[in-house]
Amino acid sequence: MSIILGRRALYSLAGGLALAAARPGAAQSLRPIRLIVPYGPGSGPDMFARNLASGMQQRLGNPVVVENRGGASTIIGTDHAAGSPADGSVLLMGSSTTFAANPHLYGKLPYKTSDFQPITMLVRTRLALYASPSFEAKDMREVIARAKASAEPLHFGITGRGNSTHLTGEALKIAAGIDLQDVPYSSVASMQQGLMSGDLPLAIDGIPAYLPIIRDGRVKVIAVTGDKRVGALPETPTFAEAGVKDTGHQHWYGLLAPKGLPAPEQARLHKAAIETMQDAELWKNLTFEGATVETNTPERFAALMAEETEAWGAIIRRVGLRIE
Repeated sequence: MSIILGRRALYSLAGGLALAAARPGAAQSLRPIRLIVPYGPGSGPDMFARNLASGMQQRLGNPVVVENRGGASTIIGTDHAAGSPADGSVLLMGSSTTFAANPHLYGKLPYKTSDFQPITMLVRTRLALYASPSFEAKDMREVIARAKASAEPLHFGITGRGNSTHLTGEALKIAAGIDLQDVPYSSVASMQQGLMSGDLPLAIDGIPAYLPIIRDGRVKVIAVTGDKRVGALPETPTFAEAGVKDTGHQHWYGLLAPKGLPAPEQARLHKAAIETMQDAELWKNLTFEGATVETNTPERFAALMAEETEAWGAIIRRVGLRIE
């Protein structure tokens, strides 16, 4: 089939080609960007990542698509991102689990921190201790009493061995002097179902995905991490207020790219991420749910990752945890 173009269309096409030739990166700068999220759909990190992708897409002009690659304590998704092109087409939403905890927990990881180029830290988040409605404890004092009276360790759900939910539970065991047995779940939805059905007495997880079932009375919330109460849960005490003073280190998420990202592209992505995180309207629910927006330069983020790696390492060594 032949196509006949008018003179005006030909001039327009020629002008467009000339403009693209004058700006070699113009065509590729509008290609889709895959944001690798090493957590499952419907999880707190996934909900955050979708807001982030939407905000960055508006500022970059590129389609930004969330790609969930959960499993193995963020290792699966992170390893995939590490082997991706370093051209700005693939980004990783990394976390303290990925870069601060996993290097201390696993004898051999398929990725290294040096495989990535930090762009900016994004946010620090909070966790909570949840209980099944059928579990006969309404506060931390009663949870501790039940745990001490039980002949077997009480089970508590986590979203992955070695991640922040697991480490917070291990720190709770030490601080409260109780015995608990972690039960890893493959998804937030399945862990919530375990709580609601009464098959699982306790769980530790993020806050956003649980607010609807807390309001409906399908799950109880016992305490939250951090040094102040969460706006969305004003009646829920912090662990410290509930009498447990040490429950680990605050979890964080950050934006990274495979190592070798060109400086202009790094600057473009950094600017879009910072502007997105400064959008108070976009994040009003996030901050209401207890998270704290925290951004920085790539250099400062790299230094912070090194500091956090040592801080989380101290917790892991204290707990004596190792995953093979």
